[in-house]
Amino acid sequence: MRNLIVLGGGEDQIPAYREGRRLGYRVIGVDQRPDALGAAEADHFLCMTSRDPEGIARALGPVDVAAVISPASDAAQESVAALSRIYRTAHQVAPDALRCSVDKGFFREVVARVGLPTYRHVQDDDVDNLMTAAAEIGYPLIVKPADSSGSKGITVLDDPADLPGALEYARKYSFSRQVILEELVEGRHGAVECFLAGGELAFMAVTDRVITGRPAMISVSHTVPADLDEDVHTRLREAVVAICAEVGHRQGPVNLDFVLTPAGDIHLIEMGARLGGNGMPLMVRHAFGLNTVEAAIRLALGEPLTIDVTRRRTATLRILAAETDGTLTAVEGLDALRRMPEVVEVQVFKSPGDHVNAYTQAGHKLGYLVMVADTREALDEAVDRALRTLRFEIEPDTRGQQCSPASPSAS
Repeated sequence: MRNLIVLGGGEDQIPAYREGRRLGYRVIGVDQRPDALGAAEADHFLCMTSRDPEGIARALGPVDVAAVISPASDAAQESVAALSRIYRTAHQVAPDALRCSVDKGFFREVVARVGLPTYRHVQDDDVDNLMTAAAEIGYPLIVKPADSSGSKGITVLDDPADLPGALEYARKYSFSRQVILEELVEGRHGAVECFLAGGELAFMAVTDRVITGRPAMISVSHTVPADLDEDVHTRLREAVVAICAEVGHRQGPVNLDFVLTPAGDIHLIEMGARLGGNGMPLMVRHAFGLNTVEAAIRLALGEPLTIDVTRRRTATLRILAAETDGTLTAVEGLDALRRMPEVVEVQVFKSPGDHVNAYTQAGHKLGYLVMVADTREALDEAVDRALRTLRFEIEPDTRGQQCSPASPSAS
């Protein structure tokens, strides 16, 4: 039996394990965490970093690898490319598309090259240079690792006195120790999940994105279709096509975050030339009937792509999260939640007795809730009922409050 390597063993990679097995492949999982979800899902599991492709190949020895994939992880994309070369698999992401995924400063250069709206930013590994640049850009200011994902290491600053700590926090999560400073763009947040086939934009879903407040600004929910004018949808499509053409991305998934300013400008924030995280393929499947995980695996295998949307439903994906570190003592209302007609999927990644973390980065989520309805109004009302029904009881590490799935503040 041929093998499919999946780099990463978190909740956003698990669908690839299951889809690969459904397609008839032996699944090899790689994650440095011995308790990663992928350890129980893989046919063979390597407990090691996904960022060491040569080490992975040595550990596997002579094995027949059909494809390599890593959904939702920017950090592993360079290893996906390297392992694909080592095993001579059928598909390679274009080098510049890959670089956009792992170098935020390079993506900003590409945005400027194609003439799209941009904003002030500086990327460097020298703290003194970054301190000087921050004063020139002004506040509020976003501080990020230049090569990380999952909202790790991000801080939004209003006070220059907090900059040294924010720089060190970002550098902690940067593999290259590079930090990017960005002007804070105010406006409505959204995301675009796309799939290209034969150089054409075969699928595009635009979401309304709700985020936590400062300092981290992490995704709380996505809803489709986004409540945006058709002109905005058209400009987003044109922007995606221009970016992908510029970096040579002709086949496969791509996702982008954006902000729509009050003046109507669309600012693309970040790009990943891979399947989106935070359950995005899950929502796409329920809203559009499109299995992007299967499509991404078939692309990696070198098979012809067929991207078919079989339905269009109003849908939302809610990220379930905690507002405090502690021990999960109970999950209440889960059976009642699953009986709600609008609920099409609920996944809970933690069990009573597990330690949980406050939602300060995307990896700290407790689960996913996907709901559908006939109208946006009906969906909003159903989500409110669902979040009143489901409760995570948490014994805080320090004095605090019990929390609900809706605990992160939205903005």
